[in-house]
Amino acid sequence: MKENIVPSGAGSHIALPTVSVCVGCFNQEAFIDTAIRSVAAQTYTAFECVVVDDFSTDGSRRRIEECLSQLGDSRFRFLPRLQNGGQMATMMTGLDATAGPLISFLDGDDAWHPDFIECHVRAHLSHTRIAAMSSSDEVVIDTAGKLVAGGHPVFHLNDPRSMPKMSGYLHVDTEADPTLLFIDRGTVGWFWSTTSGMMFRRAPLEIMRPSDPDEIKICADGYMARAAHMIGGTVRIGRALGSYRLHGGNGWADGRILGTGVGLGRMSPDTEIAIRRALANRWCEVAPGLEHLISRHSMRRTLVDLIGLSAAFALLEKNADAGFLLKDWATPQLKLQTRLIGLLPPKLRLRRFRDIV
Repeated sequence: MKENIVPSGAGSHIALPTVSVCVGCFNQEAFIDTAIRSVAAQTYTAFECVVVDDFSTDGSRRRIEECLSQLGDSRFRFLPRLQNGGQMATMMTGLDATAGPLISFLDGDDAWHPDFIECHVRAHLSHTRIAAMSSSDEVVIDTAGKLVAGGHPVFHLNDPRSMPKMSGYLHVDTEADPTLLFIDRGTVGWFWSTTSGMMFRRAPLEIMRPSDPDEIKICADGYMARAAHMIGGTVRIGRALGSYRLHGGNGWADGRILGTGVGLGRMSPDTEIAIRRALANRWCEVAPGLEHLISRHSMRRTLVDLIGLSAAFALLEKNADAGFLLKDWATPQLKLQTRLIGLLPPKLRLRRFRDIV
C-alpha cells in the first residue's frame, strides 16, 4: 500500500500519515458494532480510532465495550461522554482526543467499505492539488443492511459539474485519478455527501472549531464541511466508499428514496441559520490570523457569499470582530443599494442579496 501512495523513488524516510477516526454514537445499539468493525477492516492500517458515546440511554455502551473487547485492537479506545451534547460536541470530543493530521467522523449507524481510508488518503496526497477536506459517494442501505440505492442522492443532486458558472473553479486530476474533482475554496454550495463520507485535514478544523459546540446538536457536517471548504477547498471522490443507513430514526433524512433529483431530507431553517451564524462569527474571529495566507478581499467575499449582503451589514453592527473584514467595505452607497434591492421579492434578488442570517 505504501508503494502505491508514496511517490516512487521518494526514499525510505517518508512514512504514511496516521489517520484519526472518531466513531460517534447516540442510541445506536443495533448498528454500532457494524460501524466499529468496518473501521477495523480498513486496508489502510495506520489509523487510531476513538469511539465516543454521547450519553446513550439504550444498550450502546455495553455493545461498544463488548465489540472493542472482542477486537482486542490497541488502535481503538472508548470515550463515554458524561452528558449528552449532540453531534458537534461528540465530534469535538473525538478531535481533542486524537492527533492525526487527517481525521474522519463515522456516524454509529453507518459503515465504511474496506478501502474508505485508503482512497481518501490518496485524494489528500494527490501531487496535483491540495484540499482541506474530501468527500466520497455512499450507497444507501436499510435497517437490515439491504442495498436500496447505489449512490447517495445528495452527492449526485449537488454535482458541481452541473452547476452554472463553476467551470473555472473545478479541476479534475486527469493525470493520477480522474475520479478526483477538486473544487476551489471560492465557491458556495453543497458539494458533499454526509458526515460518514468525509475526511478532513486537522488544521482547518482546529482553526474553525465552533466556540459553542452544544449549539449545533444535529447536522454538524453542515458546519464542518463548509468551515473546511472556506479555508482550503474540497476534493470529491467519485466512488461509493461507505454505506449510509436509512432506519427511520435518522436525524436529518426522512427514511425514503424517491428518485433522481430528490434529496433524502432537509435541514430545518433554524438549524441552517444557527450553522451559518456560527460560521460567520468564527470566520470574523479568525480572519486576522489568516490574512498572511488568504487575502482580506477573498475572506470578505467568502463571508458575504455565506450570509448575504444585508446580513453582513447587520453582522458589522453586532459583532466587533466583523470590522476587520467589513468596515471599509460597508459604504453608505452599498448599504442604500442593499436596502432598495431588499424591497424586491426574494426570488427576484441576486443570490448575494438574499439574507441567510
